[in-house]
Amino acid sequence: MTTYSNQDRLPTLPLPSLDETLDKYLNVVKAIADSKKAEEAVREFREGDGPRLQKLLEEYAKLHASYVEEFWSDAYLVPDDSVVLNLNPFFLLEDHPDAKVASSQIHRASSLVFASLKFVSMLKNETLPPDTFRGVPLCMDQFKAMFGSCRVPVQNCRDRVENYPASKHIVVLQRGQIFYFQALWDDGALAVTEDDIVEILKAI
Repeated sequence: MTTYSNQDRLPTLPLPSLDETLDKYLNVVKAIADSKKAEEAVREFREGDGPRLQKLLEEYAKLHASYVEEFWSDAYLVPDDSVVLNLNPFFLLEDHPDAKVASSQIHRASSLVFASLKFVSMLKNETLPPDTFRGVPLCMDQFKAMFGSCRVPVQNCRDRVENYPASKHIVVLQRGQIFYFQALWDDGALAVTEDDIVEILKAI
């Protein structure tokens, strides 16, 4: 089974009814909103624009595997606010279990880069097992833009994401200087070992 082998068999994202959406909305906001105002706003929407907009969404959903994806992308690519503060996800890394690696910035960076490269290699060769949740296959399409991708700003318009599938280099920024080295072969196989990366980073 390849990484993307389930893509053609994925069910479309189910579209909830208007009543289901509004009832869930009320349940979610009740802890932070004035209940009476929220209920009144929902009632007005349910009796006003709601049915018309729900019908438009149902028509849209018939033409797309996911009625959410385009709007989700727009939420990230349309705003001109600072990306770093408002849109970028972040995560914290635990200390490396090997004390020698944990105490050295270069060894730690090399370990993280090498682990990422192994993941990239599996994606390129489609040997990464597809994700599942309780036995149900999940969409792997987003993984295609995980590496070798860049957000390109567009003035007065929605930004776009460009992907370069042939990407095989690592870029290192050190004191205002840009360095790069080849990390993968053309077939997606690893071109460096973790020790190689250590030596490259030391040289930089």
